[in-house]
Amino acid sequence: MRIIQSCVAAVALVPAPILAAADRHPSPGFDTEGYLVACSSRTLDVPLQTPMLQLCVSTARELCNMGREMQSQGDCLADVTYWLEQDGARIESTDREASEQAEAPSAFADLWPQATPQGDCSTTQVAGLNAAELCAYQTALLKWFKLRVVERHQPNRNR
Repeated sequence: MRIIQSCVAAVALVPAPILAAADRHPSPGFDTEGYLVACSSRTLDVPLQTPMLQLCVSTARELCNMGREMQSQGDCLADVTYWLEQDGARIESTDREASEQAEAPSAFADLWPQATPQGDCSTTQVAGLNAAELCAYQTALLKWFKLRVVERHQPNRNR
């Protein structure tokens, strides 16, 4: 009986240092940028690449939200939007032709009809998010899709 009591006492003491260490070093959360880089770079240049890229973006947003326990959806949307803008800027700076092709109004009309913003996004409402965040996200996402598709079709890609 004394051995069992000693084992129970030892097991009860083990979590205390672990919990104390966890309080001093909170978990970093989800690496949104790292996930987006890894996922989007593994997307193949195939006819369904845009839905696959969309899955990368939406999964990154969801995993970020889960990592933050659904408490800061606006922050996760802002993180994804920022990455989309930065990666779009990278594509534009490395390939001026890609930027010009992506800006052409007819370049994506047949390929993807949703590639143009649908009216005034300021009236869109999503619980926990404001219209400015949603508009910035929609704009960055559509521009990034276009740039990525054009970039992937370039014969001498840098990626």
